[in-house]
Amino acid sequence: MSTVDESGTLEELGFTRGGVVETILVTVNRDGSINAAPMGVRLAGDLFEFRPFKTSATYGNLRRGGHATVNTTQDPRLFLATAFKEEVEGQPSVDQDMALSDSDSTIHVEVQGEKRTQGDQGLFTAKPVKVSVRRQHPTVFSRGRAGAIEAVIHATRVKAFMGSGKEAEVEELLKRIDGCAATVRRVSPAGSPECTVVDALYGMMKGWGVQT
Repeated sequence: MSTVDESGTLEELGFTRGGVVETILVTVNRDGSINAAPMGVRLAGDLFEFRPFKTSATYGNLRRGGHATVNTTQDPRLFLATAFKEEVEGQPSVDQDMALSDSDSTIHVEVQGEKRTQGDQGLFTAKPVKVSVRRQHPTVFSRGRAGAIEAVIHATRVKAFMGSGKEAEVEELLKRIDGCAATVRRVSPAGSPECTVVDALYGMMKGWGVQT
């Protein structure tokens, strides 16, 4: 693993200013334990922006400020495990530097605080201070991997919206998940990590009472 300054490296990792990318954010719970959860991240100028739901552990952790890490990966299994901790066995580990195991890179940040609240989400900013890169070899783009990660992100919103009177939003999200799943099953082989993730999602949603 190599550790480099953040200047110029974020763009090399695929971040673009103003664009949102999907990552796994590691924060510290009140009791000192670690919380890892998928999080869309926007690079705004020289700062990251996070928009967690106010009901999430991530929101409370970011409000306390301090150190956090942004972890990049194309592995849909890591997104599934950290999105649905109570329902997925074999959680990824986090080392003493708050780096998520098996991630491609870890960006250490200092949380600046909550900028404002927008509906049921908060808006936080954080300053990148160090980048640790584990995998420097290029990888091909896979619509299957991308589709599986997209399905996980949609499913987190399905679970959040269920029982809150947002039936129309849930129905729209289910359509998007179905579209992602169709792409995954078309381009990825049976038994692949992305197919396994999609199958697991449908099993979970059935357990939530969702008609799939």
